[in-house]
Amino acid sequence: MSVRYKFLIFFMVFSLVPLVVVTIVGQRGIVRMGETISGLAKVNRTVIVSRELQQTAEDYAKILVREKEVLELALRIIARDAERFLSEPPAHVAKLYFAKDFDNPVTAPRDLTTSPKYMMAASSGGTKPLPVSFDHQVFLLRPETHKGAAARDASRLSRLLPLHKEFEGQLGDILFWQYVSLESGVHAAYPGHGGYPSGYNPQDLLWYTTAKKKGTLVWTHPYIDTTSRQVIMSASMPIRHSDGSFAGVAAIDVLLSEILQINELSSQWSPSMRSFVVWSGVREDTGEHGLWVVARKDYVENVAAWSGVMDLDRLASSDPTKINYLEREIGAQKSGYLEMDYYGVDSVWAYAHASDKVNLVLIVPKKVILKHFEEARKTLHSLVREQWLFTGVVGIGVILLLLLAGLWFARAMIRPLFVMVEAVKRLAQGDFSARIDINTGDERDLVAKSFNEMVPQLKDRMQMRESLEVAKEIQQNLLPQEIPNLRGFDIAAKSLYCDETGGDYFDFFPCEDAHCSRFGIVVGDVTGHGVGAALLMATARALIRGLVTRPENLAERLTQVNSLLSTDVRDTGRFMSLFFLMIEEGSRNISWVRAGHDPAILFDPTRETVEELIGPGMVLGVEDDYCYEQVDKAIEANGTIIFIGTDGIWETHNSKGELFGKDRLHQIIRDNAHKSAAAIQGAVLDAVSKFRGNVPQEDDITIVVIKTV
Repeated sequence: MSVRYKFLIFFMVFSLVPLVVVTIVGQRGIVRMGETISGLAKVNRTVIVSRELQQTAEDYAKILVREKEVLELALRIIARDAERFLSEPPAHVAKLYFAKDFDNPVTAPRDLTTSPKYMMAASSGGTKPLPVSFDHQVFLLRPETHKGAAARDASRLSRLLPLHKEFEGQLGDILFWQYVSLESGVHAAYPGHGGYPSGYNPQDLLWYTTAKKKGTLVWTHPYIDTTSRQVIMSASMPIRHSDGSFAGVAAIDVLLSEILQINELSSQWSPSMRSFVVWSGVREDTGEHGLWVVARKDYVENVAAWSGVMDLDRLASSDPTKINYLEREIGAQKSGYLEMDYYGVDSVWAYAHASDKVNLVLIVPKKVILKHFEEARKTLHSLVREQWLFTGVVGIGVILLLLLAGLWFARAMIRPLFVMVEAVKRLAQGDFSARIDINTGDERDLVAKSFNEMVPQLKDRMQMRESLEVAKEIQQNLLPQEIPNLRGFDIAAKSLYCDETGGDYFDFFPCEDAHCSRFGIVVGDVTGHGVGAALLMATARALIRGLVTRPENLAERLTQVNSLLSTDVRDTGRFMSLFFLMIEEGSRNISWVRAGHDPAILFDPTRETVEELIGPGMVLGVEDDYCYEQVDKAIEANGTIIFIGTDGIWETHNSKGELFGKDRLHQIIRDNAHKSAAAIQGAVLDAVSKFRGNVPQEDDITIVVIKTV
């Protein structure tokens, strides 16, 4: 063999070994880099999510405290008025309805209706609506009760009806039953309903006996409501005669699902989140100290598994050290988070103090939080294996062509990568001052330059995104969370923003006077969209809520709103259109004030005609001395539809540049006039989305549909 071939073999072997070594080192470096970045990101992600859960727990604990205080205040007012009425002569009432009257369609009140909130167990095993009356109480007498005395006490308790109605209107989203039960054997409940089981005696129930025994306001543990078969909690307190003797107990019930506010608590972790309301202390029956679960989602989701009062379960973990630490933290009324297993699953626990010894605990498995990082880790190893195969195939050809140059090139390529890895590590730790300082004279300099330019932009974007998320959350909370239930009207409303924040606005205004049955509905549209429009919308909302309090001076109040708003936006070039509609519960009379907004659409089902509710009025924020006028009208037929929207509907265009238009909107209302308000709203939104196709939404859309029934 000639020296030439020996040298060729020598250099091939000499080139192969360094190249293989460099390749191995490079691959391991990439794996270590990926593992390092993934590990650091996991730690940071866990901390960020843990703090988010802690903030969620603290915010929701504040909600629990506020709702508990409101409910207890309502109960004290009911008890106070009940004591006052029991000390006064019986009131004359036209008609009292007893439990047996509600169970008979012939004798039941005429206003008996169904509500999604009130359900009862069906014989088939499911649930069915429980008919209730919001205009009457129901009275129940023990068989041995003296009829004359019972009639006098019932007539006295009937005077509580206006107070019950007021609390239903103000606290209907969390209140379930309101009732007063007397030692004389008279039991009065609101809303009126039937369905009481045979032999039902309120004086034997826990809420009655506990309040009677302790002589103060008490809360029960979760239990199954006798009538509706839903999971509830009760607050009760004793009421007394004028001489101080025990007269009975006043109580209110709330649904456990409303106490937990499961929908509001929903987040990206909600499918795997476990939420608990826990009590810290010593159980009277066993003398054990610990964290006891008062309420949790399982009580609501597994209601069929319970038949009465639910026992208190201990909140436990297999790690006694950490669970003891949690008990100390909760006992000290602190908020925070820790990592601890829950029935063998490594999880993040967030906790916050609510009131007294009541606390909120949220638990999310860590595998859910770190799911994407584990997937990225597997993807990285898969890519490394593919790279090994590719290197093996291509390496032979590269060695024949490059030999010694391959070793030099590999080493030259690896060094800058470690500099980049170090910079990436610093960035993963949250150091936004990290920069890559290399000078290779090739494309790696572009990578370093791009990285150095990316870091400050990434910092700005993270700050901007956090700000926009906060703004979006605040603005969504400004919109009504529930649609009002008005007698004689079916109402649906919704806003869709094209950005994180928008300038569209709708709101509901119940009359502040207890004897007033009128109700206000407002829809507004600020010029443009985004953060600026959202700020102007929030300002206008605050002014309207602060000044528009009574129905008879609507135009005058909106004139005041315009005057104040004009002062704020005079030099900005922005303004707001608005349509304020006033309806009356149980009546067909409507009135409105229009401030530059597109007229509302009224569809008469009898004549199948569409007309616009026009009226004079300039947009808000232009002339501070402009005076608005109110327009009145009477609705003639059942099924009349009033549609109030913003121009984001009819000014929507498709890929051909065509506008959706009002004619198409009128036809959709005609075609769906026989449906509910929510179905009409859904039909319009579906039609707009289908018409727009792949064209992005360019303006905010707000729809309010009112249908007479």
